[in-house]
Amino acid sequence: MSATHSSSIFFLVKSMNKKDSLYIAAALLTTACTVLPQPTHDVTVENPTYDPAVSARVRFLSSNGGAGASFRPGEGCYKEGYVEDDKRVSVIDGFWAAWKYSSRSVTIGMPQSPRPDMRVEGLQFKDFIKEYVVPAAKPITVTMSVSNCTPPAVTFVPEPGKNYDIFMQFGNRQCWVSVKRIDDKGTDETVPLARAPKCPAS
Repeated sequence: MSATHSSSIFFLVKSMNKKDSLYIAAALLTTACTVLPQPTHDVTVENPTYDPAVSARVRFLSSNGGAGASFRPGEGCYKEGYVEDDKRVSVIDGFWAAWKYSSRSVTIGMPQSPRPDMRVEGLQFKDFIKEYVVPAAKPITVTMSVSNCTPPAVTFVPEPGKNYDIFMQFGNRQCWVSVKRIDDKGTDETVPLARAPKCPAS
């Protein structure tokens, strides 16, 4: 945008009332967002060992920058993030992920999510999905956060051969972890969660 064009817009915004000025500013920001290149989004397809008799699969939705997720497979309690934990799996996109203008998803053959924003083609900005094989019939503890909202850690017991979407939900100025059991027939069933206790000090 030229300096002359910028000055004209500035004069136009100044000559309007406050409400109209906000509309103009919002329109300019929207235009800028459509002009900027979108983040690079890569997808890695993996084929880990998966035995539906003893395993389940989980899919996390997270984002590079401003969000985080981790889980403890086979464990029904949580440890604080600053505590060393060799059982914690961090759902991240690399150490420098927050500063990257990109994201990377990992898929392992789970059924497509009923939520469009949890499908590779529906991911927004720097969001990503990561899919994992976890032990079935044993608890899994999930911790998630986004921006300034960190809900309590939760736990549930995945069933053998089942698939689960795990993501954050928002409402009434609150956020919480949501888990849905899914399949390739359109099932999207809410899974009851328990608040995870803190692991005893070792």
